[in-house]
Amino acid sequence: MTVGQEIISAVVIIVVLLFAMVFVAAEFALVKVRKSALEDYQAKRERPSRQANLAIHMVENLNEYLSTTQVGITLSGLILGWLGEATVASLLLDLGILQRIPGVAAGVLASVIALVLLTYIEVVFTELVPKNVAIEFPIRVLLFVATPLRAFHLIFYPFVWLLNVSAVFFTRIMGLKTANEDEEVYSEAEILSLTRIAARQGEVDAEDYVFMERAFEMTDKTAVDIMVDRTELEVVDVTTTVKVALQKYFTSKHSRFPVVANHDKDKILGYVFNYDIMYQATLDDSVSVRKVIRNIPTVPENMPIMDVLSRMIASRTPMVVVGDEYGGTSGIVTDKDIYEELFGTVRDEVDEVAEDMIEKVDKKPDGSQVYKVSGKLTLYDFERFFKIDIPAFDNSEMVTLSGFILDNEDLIQNGSQIVVAGFLIKVLDYKDTFINEVEVTQLPVAAK
Repeated sequence: MTVGQEIISAVVIIVVLLFAMVFVAAEFALVKVRKSALEDYQAKRERPSRQANLAIHMVENLNEYLSTTQVGITLSGLILGWLGEATVASLLLDLGILQRIPGVAAGVLASVIALVLLTYIEVVFTELVPKNVAIEFPIRVLLFVATPLRAFHLIFYPFVWLLNVSAVFFTRIMGLKTANEDEEVYSEAEILSLTRIAARQGEVDAEDYVFMERAFEMTDKTAVDIMVDRTELEVVDVTTTVKVALQKYFTSKHSRFPVVANHDKDKILGYVFNYDIMYQATLDDSVSVRKVIRNIPTVPENMPIMDVLSRMIASRTPMVVVGDEYGGTSGIVTDKDIYEELFGTVRDEVDEVAEDMIEKVDKKPDGSQVYKVSGKLTLYDFERFFKIDIPAFDNSEMVTLSGFILDNEDLIQNGSQIVVAGFLIKVLDYKDTFINEVEVTQLPVAAK
């Protein structure tokens, strides 16, 4: 091989290696990128990108363009095999690197070295490197290679078409279904797995993953799974007066009560709302709750939660009766029960004090119970949690426990203590004129 031929062959080899890199990068980018990601990229641009439109077209016709990349990779490999070994071996001999080795042996050794060297270059620079780059930056890579890949696809389209048709034919002969690039379907487990990985890598908020997981679980549940069982229902009889119902509201603090006939929970007639009860009480509290009763729909036990919510919205009622197979009552479902399936426990004014405000931590030998309490806890919630009325709190203008302590003690520091109605309150975390956390010891004299 002459020097001129060696130079031409070397240039051809370099060009073919570059094309091979493009085809491999395009292949992995096509497999990795999602059509939705490309559409999102296009939507965020001020002016539409031709490359983005071309990339979307390629993803929509994935089989064709994957076949194109395979043709390109195969042709590149054939050309490298045809020119590469002979060119590199000739260069090694001309450079005199193997001059001390006898003629025939030198040629054989040069061919072996050329084969090993080309294999290394091809695997590393035309396979692994473009693969890693394409997986790391699939959108950028696909946009970069879209134009040359499209040109190659048009040139070799008849051959690519023949390959695709042949592949589909033999696949069907084997009784297998051909892949459809339009069927971008993931199972719930796959979606959750992808979202969990994205949350770990910071691509989405961890709360988003929790909501998605709860949403999937929610769609699998029915009314019977989240209902308040009939044994726990607080009801009022249809003959109950508004005055008695109002007292029941003040005692239980439920905002709504199912109304039954003959004190039978299997005969729910409707429900009463606290506002209606209080308003009617201002007019005439001697009438029965029948005057303010509202309709309540009934749903079967196996109705999906989302259908239950749709029924509530359609009937404009915040609760439904869950009926059993015998026509009786299994329980009720409220809108709050449904929301909590998605958002977790939602505490309102009548719920117990939130667990993140008060934590039971220890009990002393003398029977004194110790709690860690947030300084943000209101005085009202403190009394409600410990089921005690503290006159000092009632006379205070402060709202929170932190404000009460600061108002009653002049020199506050970590470790400061105050005794209130049989409770020893010790400051644990005082910073920037606010008490974040205290230790409350319920002394035996105050314990119920």
